Amino acid sequence: MTEDRFRGPFVITGLSGSGKSVLSRSLEDLGYLCVDNIPLELVPELFATAENDLQRLVVVLDVRARGLREKFPEVFRELSRTCPALRVVFVEASPDVLLRRFSLTRRPHPLRDRSLEQAIADEEAAMAGLRALADLVVDTTSLSPHDLKRQILSLAGTAVHTEQLAVEVQSFSYLQGVPATASLVFDVRFLPNPYFENDLRELPGDDPRVAEWLDAHGEVDDAVGRLVDLVVYLLPRYGHELKSDLMIAVGCTGGRHRSVYVAQRLGEAVGAAGYDVVVHHRDKERWR
Repeated sequence: MTEDRFRGPFVITGLSGSGKSVLSRSLEDLGYLCVDNIPLELVPELFATAENDLQRLVVVLDVRARGLREKFPEVFRELSRTCPALRVVFVEASPDVLLRRFSLTRRPHPLRDRSLEQAIADEEAAMAGLRALADLVVDTTSLSPHDLKRQILSLAGTAVHTEQLAVEVQSFSYLQGVPATASLVFDVRFLPNPYFENDLRELPGDDPRVAEWLDAHGEVDDAVGRLVDLVVYLLPRYGHELKSDLMIAVGCTGGRHRSVYVAQRLGEAVGAAGYDVVVHHRDKERWR
């Protein structure tokens, strides 16, 4: 199968709990318009509305769609006549794996009027006809979510195997709490504190006079260098795990001097390493 064959609009369908949402979200991250759980009778109308951008359309259909088993083959034939590039992707996993996933997530199976084991078996039987229409069957039994995302990157015709991170470096005050969404948190309260210098106390850490004072302390440069080395080492590894954004939080007591200075230094290093980076000082309003 060539990559070109799988460029264009997609219908993603398959078994509940198999990973359809992971695949559709991955395409959404690539700029596709993803529509989930739309009534089957509205699918042709959706394709007609998106006529000018069909290559970026993804429709997710599953057993929740009323009449899917009976009506989809005819809907697919009609759509294929007007859109030859349409491809159907069927996602599945073994019954044991599906049973374990539902047990771990505590989410109800759509066929909830019977035991989970029976629901999985019944859905597999009901979806057999759609599986036969599929251009690609993705078995997620032994795939991690990251492996699934790589599947869809390949499916979409991109050679990207690592995600280009968008990095935010944020300074903060420990007195105001640690940022809840930070992936990496560095506590720099061990560094010399400009707060105790009368002529620097009211200045922020990105002021050249504060930076010069901190630069004059060898342990500061050594510490920042070690943090830079660690961050630059970690970034491509986060990218390999297909993480799309990363927050690095740097904290000190008041969030004015040391954390700001180190955040600026880290931001410069991250940018120099080729990543999109934004430096943000969370508690800047409290500097006044």
